[in-house]
Parts: sequence; structure tokens; C-alpha cells
Amino acid sequence: MTPVFTLDPDGSWRPSAYARGPFEGLQGGGAAALMAVAVEGEAQGFVASLTTHFLRPVPVAPLRVTVRPLRRGRRVCVIDADLTADGTLVAVQRATVIAELPVSGLPTPPARRSEPLELPSERRAAMHGGAWMMDTLDARFAAGVAWFRHQRPLFERPSALARVLVAADWAHGIVPPIGAAVRPPAAIPNTDLSVHLIRAPRGDWIGLEPATAWSPSAIGVGWAALRDGEGLIGQVAMSVAVTPLTPEAA
Repeated sequence: MTPVFTLDPDGSWRPSAYARGPFEGLQGGGAAALMAVAVEGEAQGFVASLTTHFLRPVPVAPLRVTVRPLRRGRRVCVIDADLTADGTLVAVQRATVIAELPVSGLPTPPARRSEPLELPSERRAAMHGGAWMMDTLDARFAAGVAWFRHQRPLFERPSALARVLVAADWAHGIVPPIGAAVRPPAAIPNTDLSVHLIRAPRGDWIGLEPATAWSPSAIGVGWAALRDGEGLIGQVAMSVAVTPLTPEAA
């Protein structure tokens, strides 16, 4: 099966139509994942946090990633990544990499085993009516939690971190404020995506326990606990700019 992103001989990434988000451009988690796999190539340790800022919509076009270590310490490393399209900077990312150490006696989150396959699978369509990232996922929803696993690979080489980022980017969209009472009709793009992890996910499923908050000034925040089938793996948070749709788009 063809991956969502393919690497061209010139070193640029070519996104397929499945990389799209609900509106213009790439799904934010997919854009973050592109930079994250480049960061993983530089990392000497566990990628404990990633914060991505979306400077403008990321086009469905050839994309190039550049990475540069900002600091390499004995245990902690900070790595920056830039995402460009035709020479234009479209997103930036900063990652914290921490070398793992064996330490006994630390408290760990309680195990919470989950069986997402017991939930019904659900398909959601994009507003633009075409293919999008959600089409690559087996998505299952229950009260207070959403589960995702990939049915189409993101890259030729698998990356658990990339899978986490794609799932995490849905946190604000699972419990949106958008409905008949919102005037004018609006989109809810997130301006950033910040993920913090305590361990890598185990298994195929990534779970979110999402929540959101909104202000009358059209600013929101989304966050979620991140889980796998065994328990907590981290958290995600993002700022949201509620954006009225044009009459044509509405």
C-alpha cells in the first residue's frame, strides 16, 4: 500500500491526497510528523516533547525538512526543524530529546487496559468532500475517548511518534463548539501542536481523552490525555483560532 508521504530522490517529501486536513492544506499532525521523523534521525534518546507552530496552511505539494541541533547536553538535547514548501517556511518545530536511564522506585501511571475493537468503527467526511487523513485511520469513539489506528502507512518506515502526532491533532476536533448556535459558521484550525510523552506507545492503537474550552473572542484551547491499549503515554495541548468561514465556504 502506498504511504501517505513518499520521499523523492531530491530529498523532498511528496504528500498524497490522504495527507489533507478538513480544510485547506495538510492535516496538522501529518505536517508535524514529517518534521518529527527527521528529528528522530538526529535524536540520541527518547523524543519526550515536540511543539510545532503552523505559520501558514501547509500545501499538498513537495515539502522539505531541515533539522539543526540547538543544544546537545549530557542527557538532554534540543533539536529544531523547519518545514518549507517551494522555499517558503510553513511550519517550525522544537523537540526535546532525553536519554533514558534506569531508576527504580518512581511511580508510574496505573495500567488501564482497553479493547478498542469492541467499539464500532466510524467514518467521518471532510468538508471539502475529498480524501483526507481520516480516511487512512480506523477510528472508534466512546464516551470520553477516541481511538485511532493506521490502515495506510504514513511513511515507508514506520514511526510510532508520527502515529501519535497524527492522532493527537484531532483532540480539539472531537469535541468542537461548532453547531447551529455558532454564527457565523466557523472553522477551528489549531495554530500549534504540543505533545509531551513519558514513553513510546505499544501496539497499533492511540487513544485520546479530549477536552476543549472556548471564549467569546474566538479563541480556544484543546487538550487530551494520550493513551495506548495499556495506559497513559502523555498529553497534547493546542491553541485554536476560531475562524469564520467565507459565505462561499459556508
